[in-house]
Amino acid sequence: MSSEDPVSSAVEGATKGFLEFSSEKIILWIKKFKNKELAFIQNTQTIELVREQYNSGESKFYKNYVNDTRLLFLIRLGLTLRKLEEDKERQQNLRDKIFQKYKTEGLHIAEFVQSGVLNRYTGILIEELNSIENLQNEIEEVLKNIEKYTLFVKADSNKYEILKKVNVKAITNSPCIFIVSGFKNAAKLVSESVEDLKFLLKEYEFERFSSGEKEILFFKRNFC
Repeated sequence: MSSEDPVSSAVEGATKGFLEFSSEKIILWIKKFKNKELAFIQNTQTIELVREQYNSGESKFYKNYVNDTRLLFLIRLGLTLRKLEEDKERQQNLRDKIFQKYKTEGLHIAEFVQSGVLNRYTGILIEELNSIENLQNEIEEVLKNIEKYTLFVKADSNKYEILKKVNVKAITNSPCIFIVSGFKNAAKLVSESVEDLKFLLKEYEFERFSSGEKEILFFKRNFC
């Protein structure tokens, strides 16, 4: 006959089971908490890809200069869009999800990062760097007011419309750096508008980046 106390064994077993159950629940809760801000993506592979961007060099760099957590998250989504450039279906799915949750402004911020425009914009700022605080302020300023500093040309636009919008934005906001960007079909429209834009913004220094389906124009105002 066993000398083991059946009551003690039952209590021990119940306690062990409770602790194991609790540990499992805690682990699940932690995972759910970590993925809470990513749940809207609704694609496990894409969620994991976004999480990988938290440790990327660009993400760590901008973490030092962007205090706004929403902007920092959109930067990471932009980096993810870039990673998905070879998988058009998943990339478009993520674009759609970003638009649904963060509207046009949020999608434009992510595209600003995806295309490498934010990196070049930051590079221009660093060339004339006065202080770290100024760099932080300028990066957050352009992201928070993305529509003031950038014209995202649509595929169904035309040269007249592009020039009109650039003129209005330049006069209204007088930005130190103004950007015109076009992707895919819109890239051709931007390319065809270059000379007219250079004339319109003749007080600005001009810089151009053409790469495949991207056409990005930088206009940097003198004496800013």
